[in-house]
Amino acid sequence: MALMALLQAQPPDTVSGTIVDTTGSTVPGATVQLEVAGVVTTQVQTSADGRFSFPASSDRIRLIVMAPGFGQRAVTVDPGGASLTIELEPAPFFDAVQVTSSRAREPQADPTVAASVLGSTDIVSSPAAALDDVLKVVPGFTLFPSSRVANPTMQTMMMRGLGSSGVSRSLVLADGVPLNDAFGGWVYWDKVPHAAIDRVEVVRGGGSDLYGADAVGGVVQILTLEPTGPMGRVLVEAGNLETGRVSAFGGGRQGPWSYSAGGQWYTTEGYVLTRADERGAIDRPSGSKHRSVIGSIGYVPSPTWRLGFRASLFAEDRKNGTVLQVNDTDSGLFSGDAAGTVGGGFLSIHGFGGTQAYDQTFSEIEAEPPRSDEFLKAVQHVPSHSGGGSAQYARQFGATNFLFGGETRVMTGRTVDTGYEHGSFLAITETGGSEWLGAGFVRAGITVNDRLTVTAGAHGDAWNSSSDTSSFSQTVGAFSPRLSAAYRAGDTGFVIRGSVYGGFRAPTLSELYRSFQVGNDLTLPNERLTPERLKSADAGLSFSLGITSVRITGFWSILNDAVTSVTIATSPELNVRRRENADRIRSRGLELEGDIRLARPLSLAVTGALIDSRFQGRGPLRDFRVPQVPEYSVAATLRYRDQLWTGSAQLRVVGPQYDDDVNTRILNRGTVFDVLAGRILARRVYVFLGVENLFDVDYDAGRIPVAISGLPRAARVGVQLAFP
Repeated sequence: MALMALLQAQPPDTVSGTIVDTTGSTVPGATVQLEVAGVVTTQVQTSADGRFSFPASSDRIRLIVMAPGFGQRAVTVDPGGASLTIELEPAPFFDAVQVTSSRAREPQADPTVAASVLGSTDIVSSPAAALDDVLKVVPGFTLFPSSRVANPTMQTMMMRGLGSSGVSRSLVLADGVPLNDAFGGWVYWDKVPHAAIDRVEVVRGGGSDLYGADAVGGVVQILTLEPTGPMGRVLVEAGNLETGRVSAFGGGRQGPWSYSAGGQWYTTEGYVLTRADERGAIDRPSGSKHRSVIGSIGYVPSPTWRLGFRASLFAEDRKNGTVLQVNDTDSGLFSGDAAGTVGGGFLSIHGFGGTQAYDQTFSEIEAEPPRSDEFLKAVQHVPSHSGGGSAQYARQFGATNFLFGGETRVMTGRTVDTGYEHGSFLAITETGGSEWLGAGFVRAGITVNDRLTVTAGAHGDAWNSSSDTSSFSQTVGAFSPRLSAAYRAGDTGFVIRGSVYGGFRAPTLSELYRSFQVGNDLTLPNERLTPERLKSADAGLSFSLGITSVRITGFWSILNDAVTSVTIATSPELNVRRRENADRIRSRGLELEGDIRLARPLSLAVTGALIDSRFQGRGPLRDFRVPQVPEYSVAATLRYRDQLWTGSAQLRVVGPQYDDDVNTRILNRGTVFDVLAGRILARRVYVFLGVENLFDVDYDAGRIPVAISGLPRAARVGVQLAFP
């Protein structure tokens, strides 16, 4: 039932109602458009209780309702009637609306890309506690180990087999602002409080035609809640491994002003990463704690313009698994934007800036007896600064939507290393530099007819890198085009799509200037690294037959001049690597996504990927598999949700892979089973119990060269409160 009974009489010039899902729960933040004579004249978002209201003419009108995770719904109504209740059906996952693939203002379904949308309900009902672990159900998404225990520099997300070794080739955004570390490209997932997350959008495949450098593997965007009225959300949870979290978010509107604020406190003692049979006297749990605060304020000076300002603070302290190895991070980030209508189109201007200080200690570990003692080797201080801005303009001309704009970004940073030999001071060395990126982009989305959609675009980049400690500098240009098309076969739900595109990634300041050591592996920087360039194509089909929805995508990618860590010397005490442009990476594979709605409250989701990613070219790494890319991965999630109960059971299998460039350190297949059960006690009170790795399986998460174990059994209980 899509349009339900009358509730109450309204003035003759008002249209109002409530948006609900199939369980009767309200849907906040849904977009409701009012269309008169085929033209959208007004648009609003539903409030925290799912309600909407706006003036309307006396003509017969149509309402178009869109919300992430739901199918679009169009309803024809007569103004002056009763308040409406409009029910939204869950969308097939490939029809879920999102903003990331179009860089647009409003969510829309884009059939030309492979996109996944995880709403707040999906995140809260996931057995995984950390956001990056939640995303491991996305085909081809790789990140190890979990951010709860990993050094930040290891939190480098990968998609579609485009390589790891501390290189993040996918862009992560938080409300349009890059979340990737400006110095190293790694990701601090907990900068956004869990309670503030509205949804996460994942676009797989190259995104450089819209987002430029850093998006060769795809784009992940974390979108926070936008209060349409007074609201609040509080999450409190505790578990074993001495783990606890308090996360809160709230906000509201008052006249032309809107405001929101949130924060999170998290702590865990973690676990000993080194596998039990290889541990020594120096091994300790890899614990961590962090604090994050966000705030925003918005002002609407006119019905067609909006101004906004956001700021965030983040502090983190980590133990890195031995007595002497620790690190900490302190950062601040701010952004501002202005958006509104100009000349029949929509103009948005955005700026951001931030500063960060990262500190870490490194130690030399005694080889014999194994891991019996360690000596301080270096104390590293890494300050960095970043800033940038963008402007873009979108306008509809008939069946074509045009988008064009430009952006720029500046990053500066340095590493200050205080060296030691068996605990005795040696010397202080300092290296560093700066990077500048400037770009312009254009895209045209053409709805040829009800069946065919075509998208074409390009991104032109200029990149400059300059060293502070030598005379070396370089300037490089890049051109990243894209052409995509999707064809829908009538009303069968069958869609076939294909894309060809290019990409570009500039080496980070960390790759250019920072050395680091993990275990007995020392990695050296290389200021002469050149940018990587991507050539890729993908094709797929999707369809819905009754209760079943399926999407299959095949891809083929060549990453030229790929930056990787190449082994240049080995010994029992120390393995030395250096960043190099190692010829190219060829990655090809197949992604599968399926969803079966077994009954109204019960569904089964299956995702998986087969990936063959290897080095090619004439270098010494030719034909070796790219490290930290599993041959296959599969996830099956069974979900139950009714008006009171939620539950999920998730099985994840990750195939074998290597943790080094010359394929000597194999990581065996890992199988993990997670569960969660929750119940709504009152209208806004939700309690839950989740257990990750229910059977406490010991699986590989890395080798440095000692074996690193994945997360053991981790249980937590929690309560989430939502207001009003």
